[in-house]
Amino acid sequence: MRIPMAVITISRQFGAGGITLGEKLSKRLGYRCVHEGMIRQVAKKVKASSQQVRAFEKAGGTKLMKFLDKMVSRDFIDRLLSDKYGYVGEKDYIDVVRTLIHEVYEQGNAVIIGRGGQYILGGFDNTWHILLVADLANRIHFMMDTYNLTEVDAQKTIKRADQIRNSFLSVFLDKESHDDPLSYDLVINMDRVTMEKAIELVVNLTTP
Repeated sequence: MRIPMAVITISRQFGAGGITLGEKLSKRLGYRCVHEGMIRQVAKKVKASSQQVRAFEKAGGTKLMKFLDKMVSRDFIDRLLSDKYGYVGEKDYIDVVRTLIHEVYEQGNAVIIGRGGQYILGGFDNTWHILLVADLANRIHFMMDTYNLTEVDAQKTIKRADQIRNSFLSVFLDKESHDDPLSYDLVINMDRVTMEKAIELVVNLTTP
């Protein structure tokens, strides 16, 4: 089996600048950036809308459905799961995302932002897994500057996003924390490193 060209996965604490890093890094290396387009591809394969796939990701898999199962009637759940409603099942989602990310890996020269790429491609040749972390205060400041949010809104957004990220990644690997440094090749503390320096660190790590 041939070894494909490099693939970089980026996981990040919300507000640490992972999307910005991924987009700038892909431009610097001339790599394909895999992020929002993945939602449309998943939606097409599971025969659901992009909005339904996004909602599934934000719900953290079928944990929401298990909660609903306790609260509402089985008839309602059955209707919700029907094709008519475009239900996104956890197993189907995982299978499709894994297949798509494997396809990206075979093509090579790509930066994958999120979607559990660090787990799906864990141990694969010529893949590099990056994690961005930052202090909460700096993450709030980043969100305020980047998205023009108030401090209160930025803090609420980060808190909710952290919960979503942990729940979502548990779909791929059920563990208490998804910031274990042993799951990554490089962990960058954005409190101490500029975006430009972070790009250089990843480039130096991933290119011959």
